[in-house]
Amino acid sequence: MNLALLISRTLALAGIAFFFATLATPAPEGLTQAGWHTLGAGVLMATFWISEILPFPVTALLPLVLFPAAGISSVEAAAAPYSNPVIYLFLGGIFIALAMESSNLHRRIALRIIRGAGTGRLQIVGGFLAASFFLSMWINNTSVAVMMLPIAMSVLGLFRNDEDPAFAPALLLSVAYGANLGGMCTLVGTAPNAILGGFMEETHGLQIGFFGWMAMTLPVGMILAVLAWIVLTRLSHRVSKSSLPNGKGLLEREAQAVGPLGWEEKAVAIVFCATALLWIARGFLEDWLPWLNDSTIGMAGGLALFFIPSGRGDGKKILSWGHAKKIPWEVLVLIGGGLSLAAAVQKNGVAEWIGGFASAVGWLPAAALVFLVVLLIVWLTEITSNSATTSTFLPIVSAMAVALGQSPLALGSAVALASSCAFMLPVATPPNSIVFGSGRLSMREMMHAGVWMNIFCWLILSSWLAWVAPKFPWLAE
Repeated sequence: MNLALLISRTLALAGIAFFFATLATPAPEGLTQAGWHTLGAGVLMATFWISEILPFPVTALLPLVLFPAAGISSVEAAAAPYSNPVIYLFLGGIFIALAMESSNLHRRIALRIIRGAGTGRLQIVGGFLAASFFLSMWINNTSVAVMMLPIAMSVLGLFRNDEDPAFAPALLLSVAYGANLGGMCTLVGTAPNAILGGFMEETHGLQIGFFGWMAMTLPVGMILAVLAWIVLTRLSHRVSKSSLPNGKGLLEREAQAVGPLGWEEKAVAIVFCATALLWIARGFLEDWLPWLNDSTIGMAGGLALFFIPSGRGDGKKILSWGHAKKIPWEVLVLIGGGLSLAAAVQKNGVAEWIGGFASAVGWLPAAALVFLVVLLIVWLTEITSNSATTSTFLPIVSAMAVALGQSPLALGSAVALASSCAFMLPVATPPNSIVFGSGRLSMREMMHAGVWMNIFCWLILSSWLAWVAPKFPWLAE
């Protein structure tokens, strides 16, 4: 048995032992027996998520059994968060992303961005970074990396004898880093953002608006993307400033292979733009359409694609239920499980009890707390799932914030955003794993660039959340 497996099993067994200990012992002072059992179940789920002893969605379904059995809540109360509106916002975004993939619109957008960047090595790295960043705002970052990697490999394949050894690793890492950073900027971009949105609404009655979140995170995401380009081309790798020979010809051939813009791509583009505009304009429309929210807009856009003909003359629509096989249902279950645990933590007084220990750090200013939380999550998420990390730490930091008389949104946002800032290891995020699997990238090259990115993300993200984000009072309703 290797050391990693031994540690994983030991951690899981510790979680199980703690859960059964809460069932067999009286609750500590200040906590009800139901709250004590909730704490045990929370520790159990956290250790299972961190150790990966079970698949993430399996652990996320445990509340449906543990909560009723341990007297934590009824099965109806445990199951309710699995239908949180944020899950359907995420699902609507996935439907639109699937249509972009099936129509090949995402590839066309990527090539347009890359061609617009130029044929210099620095510009090409920047173009791939920008394309991955933009697409990952709307499409699952794993899908973006899968789509962009073959394009990057085709560039490297044509210039396999390129005299610049720094170009290949910088180009491949630009795909992963762009995908990681772009997902931070919208509620549908990555699961931690959706988990945060659901948690804030379920626990604190704060509804994070799509436009408000994007307005707060897009600037810092773009700053980090520019820093990623500097890291990849000037700090961790010194990419030549010269142009690739016949680079323009390669991009022209790739663009010709995509072909002319067809009906299906046009229809998907219209639905995508209309949905995005409604998300942005929702705050102005609510007086006339009080039922309108981000989830109904997302689902309306996604479901519309099941009605619009594909234009191929076969009577089929742009999306069919066969596309649903590609939906990451496990992510939706994971979001629901995290929200179910958070609801029980809040209801049974565990959050308030944990918050009582906040006095140990209560002397620190709010900005220092943000810096500490981001520092912890940025390095922890290198070895744990970003979704599991978010689900585990949101109730803790939220309780601390409330106990200290602060808004839970600042520290909660720090957890969700920092969990997407994993750049050092292949196991940290799926995009990292995908580009590392190309065989053109060494562990040393990824870690060298990743250390720089982790440090920059800690400093920039913490500063943004501590001093700039509080000036966005309209972020949550």
